[in-house]
Amino acid sequence: MLHAFDESATIAGDLDAIWRTVSDVAGWSTWDPHVLESGTDTPFEVGGGGWTISRIVKGRRSYFKLVEVDPGRGYTTESPMPLGKMLIINKYEQAGPGLVKLSRRVEVHGGFAPVYGFFWAKAFQADTRATFEELGREIKLRATRVETSR
Repeated sequence: MLHAFDESATIAGDLDAIWRTVSDVAGWSTWDPHVLESGTDTPFEVGGGGWTISRIVKGRRSYFKLVEVDPGRGYTTESPMPLGKMLIINKYEQAGPGLVKLSRRVEVHGGFAPVYGFFWAKAFQADTRATFEELGREIKLRATRVETSR
């Protein structure tokens, strides 16, 4: 069984700034409205991983491993789910001068997929749209900090 959804958005920024922000796992909770806490003790590379505490699954720590990393262009995480797994596939591509297209595909595989689809999928999809907006704000904020520190 599979439950999946796709979201995309275009934000102002550049691939390097976006990559620095999204590959900083410990910093996710400062800008991603989906994440209450996050952390990792490993490099941001295939085989590495970390944990998050999500607003949707109130206070429960979830673990992920990085199963694909294309520096500057995207990454895929895999998380265990009851009777299956969740993949979150993130992609970034230049969409014009100063613009980057963000896309995310979420797939829940296995027996838990229908339960996930019924209870959490809509909230996670809405959170993904909010995450894209907040990433855009974070990129602008970090650029402003760099400019004022010069």
